[in-house]
Amino acid sequence: MECTNMESKNFIVVERIERFLYLITVGLILLLISYGSIAPAAAAGSEAHLKGEFGPLHNWPIVPIHMALLPDGRVFAFGTKMGKLKYTIWNPYIGIGTDAFETLPNITDTNIFCSGQAFIPGTGQALLIGGTNLSSGDDSDDVNIFDPATETLTPQTQSMAFTRWYATAVTLPNGEHVALGGRRTESSSGTSATYSSTPEVRAADGNWRTLSSAVSDSAYGASRNSWNYPRAWVNPQGSVFILTYQGLMYKLDTSGTGTLSQYTKKTSGSNSNLPSVMFAPGRILSLRNNRVATVVDINGTGEPVLSSGGNLIKDRKYSNATVLADGRVWVNGGSSTGNDLTGAALDSELWDPATRVWTTVASAATARLYHSASLLLPDGTVLTGGGGNPGPIRQLNGEIYYPPYLFKADGTGELAPRPEVVDAPTNMIGWDQEFSVEATDPIAKVTLVRVGVVTHTFNNEQRFFDLPISQTDNIVSVRSPASANIAPPGFYLLFVWNASGTPSIAKFLHIG
Repeated sequence: MECTNMESKNFIVVERIERFLYLITVGLILLLISYGSIAPAAAAGSEAHLKGEFGPLHNWPIVPIHMALLPDGRVFAFGTKMGKLKYTIWNPYIGIGTDAFETLPNITDTNIFCSGQAFIPGTGQALLIGGTNLSSGDDSDDVNIFDPATETLTPQTQSMAFTRWYATAVTLPNGEHVALGGRRTESSSGTSATYSSTPEVRAADGNWRTLSSAVSDSAYGASRNSWNYPRAWVNPQGSVFILTYQGLMYKLDTSGTGTLSQYTKKTSGSNSNLPSVMFAPGRILSLRNNRVATVVDINGTGEPVLSSGGNLIKDRKYSNATVLADGRVWVNGGSSTGNDLTGAALDSELWDPATRVWTTVASAATARLYHSASLLLPDGTVLTGGGGNPGPIRQLNGEIYYPPYLFKADGTGELAPRPEVVDAPTNMIGWDQEFSVEATDPIAKVTLVRVGVVTHTFNNEQRFFDLPISQTDNIVSVRSPASANIAPPGFYLLFVWNASGTPSIAKFLHIG
């Protein structure tokens, strides 16, 4: 008994030391954040204030098929379909050299390639569902958690009831997660493909329950690829809204054994290689077939309201859509011919929700197609990387896009002076809560963007808020989003803007 107690005490001591070292690391990273972006843009052109600019192409140790912004500002990424998938942690505040990457082995029995992912709201740990079992080669019902404090990937004892390759995980208002879609692929042993048309919910304690009353092939099952990373978000009423590729729309109530309702309205067709993103509370920009963009408003209690989001300038199959710090949507990569260099778009497009007009902006150095990803960073830039496996090019690299708001408006191509956040909440805050923000410059605007988790052209975690302020001053009062239905619990990027329209480096805001 003494030996057992001693081992337990030693374990607790080690765990506390790891947490202490992690907090020190976070503190150093946040200190670096306060001094600004570590990786500056390359020499920019005279239209940088209109189109933005790409930084240099830089090497990655893996193909970053999956990306997640950790609440300490680092990027957790995994990919490269070669045996046991490795994962890497990139520290953008060190730069883009090899010393900024820490590549770690996958010690679980799960090939986490093409899994679903979300954040655990209370801890900022990454929840990974599904993938492939390394022992059998079959698709998996495994659940793994990545802890940024210990930099370890740990298998969970409670697995899902269904195998889910290409599933979506949605963070619910109560901090639980619902798993939608996915499938078991046809195996070499002759097992037929099966589709996971029954959703299930993971409670905060790690236990799962199936939503047996909400089974559907058309919402998230076999019908028209609905199982393939279902496009789903929490709506302002607290249910889960699902927008399918065939244009059907659904509402899922996750209480009890679940209730699924289909809306009468239908929008145009789309495909799993076209992105959709929530650009404002209860408003989704969805790229559909034939360069059509549709805005879906789900704020009301009745039918969704559909309106035109304009037409893209180019076809962009396998592109990514990222909500920027100012609420505009940046779409990059893709090809008119699919996962093919013929028709690949190096230039990108910027969508303004106020005018619903698409504008051609900066061009990248290389194509971003299938298995590429893009992610908003705390300094207001966007990391874009990956592609390939399979594909025309195996992209072990990334680029950083510097949006127009980071440059002086005089055409010199110089980066604009940025305001700095002097004071903002460091502890968790609640919903509909007033708090103060102080900056070095008079604050003209405050915006909030939920940290992203992206793969396979879909970032279902991102949400944007333009928070009203009472006056323009160095210290302003701000109110957090009204409810968990509008802003699910978790981590958000808080940007303050000066009168010139330049954002600060974001502060992380924990809402819960």
